[in-house]
Amino acid sequence: MTITQNILSGSRKSENAESSLLLSKCISLVKSNEDLHFLEDKRLRKWLSLKKFVIFGTGGSSLGGQCIHAISGVGNKVTFVNNLDPHTLKHVFSELVLENTGFLCISKSGETIETISQLLLTIELLKSKGVSGVANKIVLITEDRRSSLREIATKYGFFCIDHPQSVGGRFSVFSAVGMLPAVICGIDPMRIRKGAEEYHENYFGPVIEGAHFVSGHSQHISFIYSDKLSLFGNWLAQLYAESSGKYGMGVTPITAIGSVDQHSQLQLYLDGPRDKCFTFFLEKQTTQLTIAGDFVPSSFSYLKNKNVSNIFEAQYNATIESIVEKGLPVRKFEFPTITPEIMGALFMHFMLEVVAYCRVVNVNAFDQPAVERCKIITKNLLGAT
Repeated sequence: MTITQNILSGSRKSENAESSLLLSKCISLVKSNEDLHFLEDKRLRKWLSLKKFVIFGTGGSSLGGQCIHAISGVGNKVTFVNNLDPHTLKHVFSELVLENTGFLCISKSGETIETISQLLLTIELLKSKGVSGVANKIVLITEDRRSSLREIATKYGFFCIDHPQSVGGRFSVFSAVGMLPAVICGIDPMRIRKGAEEYHENYFGPVIEGAHFVSGHSQHISFIYSDKLSLFGNWLAQLYAESSGKYGMGVTPITAIGSVDQHSQLQLYLDGPRDKCFTFFLEKQTTQLTIAGDFVPSSFSYLKNKNVSNIFEAQYNATIESIVEKGLPVRKFEFPTITPEIMGALFMHFMLEVVAYCRVVNVNAFDQPAVERCKIITKNLLGAT
């Protein structure tokens, strides 16, 4: 079975279907820019004039921003640190010109141990190096309530942006959590929101189709043929895993990168357990890179005068065909290029699809009860009382 879904076309939704799948505050964010008033603050605008940025956050506080950064083309102007690996932190800190660097720390609860640790290390580093104006180097995004992060912000006078309380971390990309990184990357956040709003206002059929497409399978493979979207696979994996994995239910999300994982995962997909469904993503690229015929060996004569985009797309089509031949379910999302509007539409589609899937399997898409135990054990091991 093959389902082709064009991200900018689909069936018109009904009002009844819409009302049953609204993501409340998350959806309303794309319809207004009122929550982005902080962008006009003189203090933040001065912070945004810095040359380099480090963004601390984990899970939903980081993955959406990373997706946006990947399509921006600003390269190493922005570094995301979403893990507490000591070697990585030491390397990141050693490479910075601290006087020209702004730090953004994101934690919805204000109690995320990774983010708190990264922030405390940053404060210590800035002070130990005698950096002036430490309070103007660090911006925080967290809920407007009493928390450890708010306590630190008050103590040091950091600029603090409110995280919407009714929006969970993995659904927060349309809030300041994703929109401030967009601004840092030179992308107008309203372009992302516009793409999301257009998708939400006009198209719904693919959402319902997608929820039923995934249901009945234990694994969902995102096969991504675009380096710009490789991190989108991580964002989507969290969205599906944390939302659906409860009480023995849920689908395991796996990200495969084409054409790399044709050589590492495809064997299993074609000849392993038949418990998987596949979503393919293709950016239909154009390039001037063409293989001339002068140096092509005879065994590869079919590559003469071929554009690398044609070769890449042939690999994409061949992978799909080989999976379809096995009778496995496939759907496709194809784009001429990845724009901020397309990114917003993708975010919106899969938020809606995951909520719809969770309704199919009868679990709450918005909580995550099991991981709280891991957090408690971590604190106990570190001597918390």
